[in-house]
Amino acid sequence: MPDRLTEPDPTALRTLTGSVDPVVVVGSDLQVLGVSGAFLALSGWTAAQLVGQPLTQLCMPHDREALQTGAHLFLHQGALPDRRDFTLRGADHAPLPVQLRGVRYDLPGAGRIAALLVRPVTPLRPVTQFYRQVLHELPLGVSVTDTAGRYVYANPATLPLRGEREALIGRTDREAADLLNLPGDTLRLREEALTQMRREPARLAWDERLAGGTVQERSLIPIHDANGELSLLLSYATDLPERARQSERLTLLEGSMQASTSPVCILDARRGAQHGRVAYANAAMGALHASTQALGTHPLEWPWLPLDRQSIRALLTHLNDTPQQAFKYDLHLPGRREWWEVSATRVGRAAAPGSHWALILRDVREERHADLFLRSFADATVTSLQDAPLEDVLAPIFRGVQQVARGWSPGVATLDSEFMRVMGPVPAPLERMLSRYPTREARALWSGRDLERQGTAQVIHDLWDQLRVGEQVGDRWIPAVQTSVEVPMYDRDRQLLGLLALTHPNRMDVPQGVQRLAENVASQIALFIDRQRKLEQLQRLAYTDTLTGLQNRAGFTRAAGALLDTPGAAGSLLAGSPLAVALMDLNRFKLVNDTLGHDVGDQLLAAISERLAEVTARYPAPVLARMGGDEFAVILSDPAQIDALSGDIHDAVTRPFMIGGRQLRVGIAIGWSVYPDTAQDSAALLRQADTAMYHAKRAGQSHQVFSPSAQPRISHLTLETALFEALQEEQFSLVFQPQVSCADGQLCGAEVLLRWTHPELGAVSPADFIPVAESTGLIGGIGLFVLRAALREVATWPAQVPVSVNVSPVQLRQPGFAQQVAAMLREAGVAPHRLTLEVTETAFINDLNAVTEAVRRLRALGIRVAIDDFGTGYSTLMTLRQLLVHELKIDRAFVRDLNSGGREGRENRAIVQATLGLGQALGLNVVAEGVETQAQADALLELGCPVMQGWLIAPGLSAAAFRERFLPGMGGPGVSGPGVGTAGAES
Repeated sequence: MPDRLTEPDPTALRTLTGSVDPVVVVGSDLQVLGVSGAFLALSGWTAAQLVGQPLTQLCMPHDREALQTGAHLFLHQGALPDRRDFTLRGADHAPLPVQLRGVRYDLPGAGRIAALLVRPVTPLRPVTQFYRQVLHELPLGVSVTDTAGRYVYANPATLPLRGEREALIGRTDREAADLLNLPGDTLRLREEALTQMRREPARLAWDERLAGGTVQERSLIPIHDANGELSLLLSYATDLPERARQSERLTLLEGSMQASTSPVCILDARRGAQHGRVAYANAAMGALHASTQALGTHPLEWPWLPLDRQSIRALLTHLNDTPQQAFKYDLHLPGRREWWEVSATRVGRAAAPGSHWALILRDVREERHADLFLRSFADATVTSLQDAPLEDVLAPIFRGVQQVARGWSPGVATLDSEFMRVMGPVPAPLERMLSRYPTREARALWSGRDLERQGTAQVIHDLWDQLRVGEQVGDRWIPAVQTSVEVPMYDRDRQLLGLLALTHPNRMDVPQGVQRLAENVASQIALFIDRQRKLEQLQRLAYTDTLTGLQNRAGFTRAAGALLDTPGAAGSLLAGSPLAVALMDLNRFKLVNDTLGHDVGDQLLAAISERLAEVTARYPAPVLARMGGDEFAVILSDPAQIDALSGDIHDAVTRPFMIGGRQLRVGIAIGWSVYPDTAQDSAALLRQADTAMYHAKRAGQSHQVFSPSAQPRISHLTLETALFEALQEEQFSLVFQPQVSCADGQLCGAEVLLRWTHPELGAVSPADFIPVAESTGLIGGIGLFVLRAALREVATWPAQVPVSVNVSPVQLRQPGFAQQVAAMLREAGVAPHRLTLEVTETAFINDLNAVTEAVRRLRALGIRVAIDDFGTGYSTLMTLRQLLVHELKIDRAFVRDLNSGGREGRENRAIVQATLGLGQALGLNVVAEGVETQAQADALLELGCPVMQGWLIAPGLSAAAFRERFLPGMGGPGVSGPGVGTAGAES
């Protein structure tokens, strides 16, 4: 107890808290001074938990403010609170409904206190709930009497003043006539109704007039107890003029609903025979389902089309299942080509809330059409970005047009070839006619129709009647088209791309909406056609040899990859089907080229290409390519015809050529490899075909097929065993090739190259052992071990000198590779930005997703990434934008012939210049590899190349030699041991 209590105070508190009733004693500050055992038993609290706590802590949050106010007024002013019922909380936080009664005391030490008697009550007793939650808040005057007619309750609408209501309780109408302002006739009617109610308890209603002249309808309703005995009488009055005003308002509301153009109806939601039937429908709703009488019918009984009936059934199912009081619903009636937004709200009488659904429909056709077209154009855009065929790009747009413009068939005709190319769901007779229509005539026709090239829609009728586009069925002619809306499509230069046509089988007046639709769609389709044309032009440039018109190396690689990697796809071989790859090299061509000049050599190459194309056209040879120089390649899908095709090629090429008035002769050597007998991928097949070709050339044969047993190469098994030994015996070594500025020769960095000298096999080329290391899983150990050694050497260099290291695609695909590199950087103390990892372009080609994700992880660590041998793959234009690389390395093949005359030199110079421009546009560093002459260096400088490497600067140097020559003052023993990566010969 508080220290301020005097000696008599504890005694008084013990007396109060010793009560057998639940009692809580509070002080003037409303803190608990003591509690009785009965209250502790009732609430579950302990005395220690309550004494000293605020009284309001015993109360549920929603009652705390009322309890605080009432207790304070009672303690300090003696005023009785407006309410006695509160909800306390027990020790288990469960609600404890109680009534509070109190007695005030004055103690010498504690001052004024209150003993609160806590009486538990049944939660939400019906009468209490009825009084407090319903009757008390009603704006309608409601009162309750006992069977003797004495008032037990009256709500504020009956008597606004609280004192008057308290005075009314316990009195009859006659005793309270003055208070209620009741004339004698009204008293008599009420007493007669009370007598009749006691005799025959049933609802009664009568009109009565109050003293002020107000007329009201009074209703008297019997209330029975649990035994069925008359217990109470509930009475309420309705002002008759208010009812009249309500009727007027309902009449106005009815008129408004009938005049509304939005369909409105009310459906019965009560269970039973009436469930789902129409309780009200305005005229617009009747027009919607083509019925004048909807009242009492069920929506599924209306004359819907089958597709529309499914939509209505789905809406009704949602109404039955949803717990929501209100919601919006998209109702699509495909048979009527309509979209409606349904606003649904539960409504009902006071006695039955939520007994009905009120439905208001809003026409949202225009909005949904716009949404539909946005989705169709979005789908088309995504498909276009995937470089899909134009037919696939336009398919979503055609579907969107057919959904919006029912009965119209969209189609597109392009003008890129001799005859129109038709796409879309065009009627078959029309497609046959258009596909034979010359494009030059189409251009001439529309140059007269659309003089200003505005691209406006034109409605055509008579033309289709004259052309008789349709079908003859017996004696009856059925036209395929009688009305068309045609729109010319132009590119940015206002050159005609083609036509969009919406055709209809019937002759009709075309709505303005269809014409606007055609114009809008045509403008969008024109963008897709224009982009497709530019993409095809880029692909032709990327995959076509400009001299011969054949596919180039990139085109061959792409085609071979499609045949080998996508079995069963359109235009590809079936899974497991064999095929043969040939590499062909001309004999004596270099003599012609050097003697008669590059122009004659180019003409000879073009003539040879024509003969090769004529020969391969007679065979199942889907791919013919010029790989570069005087080297060609072909893919044959039937290896059984290798000998026949080789003989025909030899005969065709060895026949003399008339070039510039001279008769020229060349020979040819052909090497073949067969899938899947000797290799599983295009790169291995080309290597084998290359080997077989040189054996055929040395043997003086026209062709030879690769046979593993006949090749004087180190066997796979021998290399595999030797690689294991090399790891153990540290037979690998590193060399560093400098990279310098083309402008001033200053050192910019170095590339690490891998060397392996075997005690018995001698120097083994990376081109031989790296594929073995990758296939046997040794590349991971070799790469990580060597990378660690390389970084240890780089850590001794000045901080501004970076290093480039080649990595294998196999390493990149390892999930923890980026983290391993980061750990080695930390171990060596080398900043991540000083390390550049070089990845060959073919690595991106073969596994774009995995390699791209690895590049992202490396970039996130601050490590730089470069594309090695840039330009030798076919992914450059399509995938470079997806990569987050820092550097491009121009392959030596393009640098070698920079200063050569003829077409090949011009082409290589253009490729280098384009790569430099691409690097500058994308903010990428560019390094040229394989610079061997000063002329090449001068050409690179003239083209704006920033960095170069090659034998002109230095070959691959040991660590010590590199430091002595390029890092003055840092001479001394270098780091010996393994090198790193997959680099082959030096740049």
